[in-house]
Amino acid sequence: MKDSLENRPDLLPYASLSKIGLSKELVDKLPQSFKEALVRGDITPLINASVSHMNGVVVDIPLKLQMVDNGKGGKLLMAYPVHKELVNSFSLYDDELSRLSKGEVMRKTIRTDERGKTAYLQLDPETKSILYSSRKHFEKRLADFEKINDIELGTEQKQKVRDGKPVELKVGGESVIVGADLREPQGFKLLQGNMQEWNIKKQMQYDEAHPEFLGLVLTDKNRWEYQQIVDRQSSERAIKLSQSNKESKSRDLKL
Repeated sequence: MKDSLENRPDLLPYASLSKIGLSKELVDKLPQSFKEALVRGDITPLINASVSHMNGVVVDIPLKLQMVDNGKGGKLLMAYPVHKELVNSFSLYDDELSRLSKGEVMRKTIRTDERGKTAYLQLDPETKSILYSSRKHFEKRLADFEKINDIELGTEQKQKVRDGKPVELKVGGESVIVGADLREPQGFKLLQGNMQEWNIKKQMQYDEAHPEFLGLVLTDKNRWEYQQIVDRQSSERAIKLSQSNKESKSRDLKL
């Protein structure tokens, strides 16, 4: 990949990157691993970009980048800025947003240029953006993943993975779980263990992404966040109760 980047500088989307304040000089100074990830179509680590608003104000925004197929044989640079709340950039229904919030990888037909094409979507908890992978890119990465990890998925197992569901198989006499994860460099995750361990891992990821959810407390970080929420809600209830008592006394006086 290093040689291909050195011999083919056109592989990097310099024109698109310049629109977010990343000049060719700055891009060339980025770590090789970052540039390789971008060219491969992986989700890059966070990077600081400068975005100009219509009023001329330039704002620095941390974001992740990804190059995806544009459906016309070319590439499109996707930017996933850090948001405080989930951004419904694909006009998804509430139940679909709920599935993404729970850590699922969802296959969906996305409308582009009045045409529909199959894509894979997943929420990135770090940015609160919805990650995107075309079906063509997904299938290629799945084939590469099998080759790199020396595993072979059956027809039904592959279909489950395409549907965004994890599958359990035996490798060298040990149980492993394979599932799609667009945040991973390879696009998929391989975890030693059974389905129960996979689900616990997913719950922990959901736990990290949703400190406001009080029904699941699996991480040390979230135990602390949980306590902060409980303390804040207790304080808010105490203030409301105090205000309610004052209003009640005021009404009694007026009566």
